[in-house]
Amino acid sequence: MKVIQFVPTLESGGVEQGVLEISQALVNANHESHVVSAGGRLVEQLTNNGTTHHNWDLHKKSLFTFKLVKPLREWILSMNPDILHVRSRMPAWIVWQALKGIPEVNRPALVSTIHGLYSVNFYSAIMSKPMNIITVSKSANEYLTKNYTKTKKKNIKLIYRGINQEEYNQSFAAKDDWLEQWYKKYPDTHNAKLLTIAGRISPLKDFEKILTLAKKVKEHTSHNIKVLIAGEAKDKHQKYLNALKKKIKTMNLEKDIHFLNYRKDVKQVYSISSIVFNTSKKPESFGRSILEPLSLGIPSIGYARGGVQEILECLYPFGSVEPNDEKGMLEKTLSILDGKSIEIKENTKFLTSKMCKDTIEFYREVSL
Repeated sequence: MKVIQFVPTLESGGVEQGVLEISQALVNANHESHVVSAGGRLVEQLTNNGTTHHNWDLHKKSLFTFKLVKPLREWILSMNPDILHVRSRMPAWIVWQALKGIPEVNRPALVSTIHGLYSVNFYSAIMSKPMNIITVSKSANEYLTKNYTKTKKKNIKLIYRGINQEEYNQSFAAKDDWLEQWYKKYPDTHNAKLLTIAGRISPLKDFEKILTLAKKVKEHTSHNIKVLIAGEAKDKHQKYLNALKKKIKTMNLEKDIHFLNYRKDVKQVYSISSIVFNTSKKPESFGRSILEPLSLGIPSIGYARGGVQEILECLYPFGSVEPNDEKGMLEKTLSILDGKSIEIKENTKFLTSKMCKDTIEFYREVSL
């Protein structure tokens, strides 16, 4: 099979990681793997693993992007793929329009993945148009069938995203040389309780919640705590980042917060954390930032909704709190910090190997 995946960029994030994993699985199974994006730091890793990258900037929401429909159509015809897999709304619109100009008998199969619980509107509806749709959780499945009622259930395939069990398991420990470098750079985190939150720095992630929590934890306990914020702010969110830093200063937490920026070694950061948090303002379709630390055996707390709730219910029900329940989050945080151990179940459900196997099998089915 020849498969082309479409993603806005290849900078960082759960969707991008999934693209890399599926690409690697395709190559390993002797299929031809291609990815279309506007580029990014992950391109080198993608191409080193045997996938061909094609630079098309299809993610900008402008009329100019629609001028790419015709050249993209010609390129698709020249590539003669079996599968086109769209993973984001704007690229999906361009691909959809490109395919409309190709006789149906010559069109490759079109697959979309519902990666987000998007606002319900005409723009988002494009993800429900393909005949073949992958949802990454029960929450994403319910979102799709509830809001886009014309979608036929027989065309939907639930395939949970996952992590590599060989890399993320409860026996993992950061190596001594990594720890030495870490404590050299962040000496104040040695023997401290580390509260970690990871993800792109944007208002949607609601990092203010972790600041408020840190302040309350300091008021209620003698534990030496530090907060680790692992993620970068894109240009459009620099104003939000500056506001966060201003709030930290106002709350007198400057000595307690570390902005780590983008980290390739986030697994190691998770492994030395006391608790990892997900405080996103909106329900997430999956929740990789909760799954990864839990798979390492690190207690994690998130809101009881969306894909995050599904992961917590399966692996660590104690970490589930009602949205915006600051009191409940504080109580559970203090309980964990005080050593009241709650078992974290081993992750045998949300696995990369199963995700890749099921996705390639789905490709085969829809390409026939």
